[in-house]
Amino acid sequence: MRFLILVVLLVLLAGASLGTLIHVDPGYALLAWGDTSVEMSLWTLLIAAALVVFFAYIGLRLIAGLNLPFRVLGRWQESSKLKRMQMQTRHGLLALADGQNLRAEKKFTELAPVTTQPIVVLPALATAMGRQGKLAEASEVLAKLVAEFPGTQQMVHLKLAEIHMYQGDDHGALKSLQALHLLNPQHAEANQLLLDLLQRLERWPELIALLMVVGGNKQLTNDQLAQQQQLAYGRAFVAARVSTGSAAKSALDDLQALWRKAPKAVTDHPASVLLYANAMSRLDQDPALKTAAFIEQRLKQCWQDDLVLAYAHLPLTDLETRLATAESWQTTAQGSAALQLTLGRLCRRLELWGKAQEYLQSSISLQASKEAHAEMARLQHKMGHIDAALSHYQLASVF
Repeated sequence: MRFLILVVLLVLLAGASLGTLIHVDPGYALLAWGDTSVEMSLWTLLIAAALVVFFAYIGLRLIAGLNLPFRVLGRWQESSKLKRMQMQTRHGLLALADGQNLRAEKKFTELAPVTTQPIVVLPALATAMGRQGKLAEASEVLAKLVAEFPGTQQMVHLKLAEIHMYQGDDHGALKSLQALHLLNPQHAEANQLLLDLLQRLERWPELIALLMVVGGNKQLTNDQLAQQQQLAYGRAFVAARVSTGSAAKSALDDLQALWRKAPKAVTDHPASVLLYANAMSRLDQDPALKTAAFIEQRLKQCWQDDLVLAYAHLPLTDLETRLATAESWQTTAQGSAALQLTLGRLCRRLELWGKAQEYLQSSISLQASKEAHAEMARLQHKMGHIDAALSHYQLASVF
């Protein structure tokens, strides 16, 4: 209340002061334009100018008020148009999810020229087309998207890969995924699709290289990575083929280089070790010296029954030395039926019939197996013991 009284007093004082000034000296103003001139006091001119500004302001507000309905109508039309496009986009996506590809294509084709969300609509349109086998049209739509929005290149490669895989075109999908991998090696979804695709196409060297990238980016758990590596390296070992001449040496060198690069998940995996040893034995030149040396070194580090069984099948020449080496393993592999079987086989190859029989009988006593009985049957037949040979053949057939 006091503030209001103070304001009123100040206004009255200002008015009184202004009135006094006008009465004491009204001033003089002359406005001339051509032959016309207007004379007035300075205060009259100021009041007239204030009134002009006031009425101009009122006029502008009136004009703005008259335009308000049109602006409201424009906003309503824009909002309605946006809602219709959102509704049509939703219907198209639902049709695509329900497998109604033709209906989805129709919805998105109508939307494409006017949509405010081309990054949503155009990939969906390409998907609907691609699922119907319209690969050229789908590629054209995605190319248009990349031209307008260069940042969508990775998304386009991924969408093309999905379309090709939907059509069963693994090689087309591989091309798109490899292009995406070059752009972004850390793309987790693309790497996962590429892993599955390379495995399906049995492209083991490429799969091994990709696993190094995936492992480095921690895109698989340790167990998943180990399983994938064991599968890839194992299949690569199995795929190693026998060659002749200089090509044979090159193939063995490549195989050994692959083993040296293998992670511990592979080199410590018994099944992978056996696959590698078998691959070496296929590629190794007679008398398989490199394979024998690998197996001997490996058995010193970690005993493995199936590896010692493979040792006896190598085309070795210095059998006396190999037998002595194998016999030395008995101190560290006591109770190994596989070792006794291997010793029996080596003795049979050396025609040490009695010693071979002792080792084979020991193997059967420790753990009877088809291989041990079959080996004993062959030995008995060689020694002329036909009845004993037939008996062991029968026992071998039980397993």
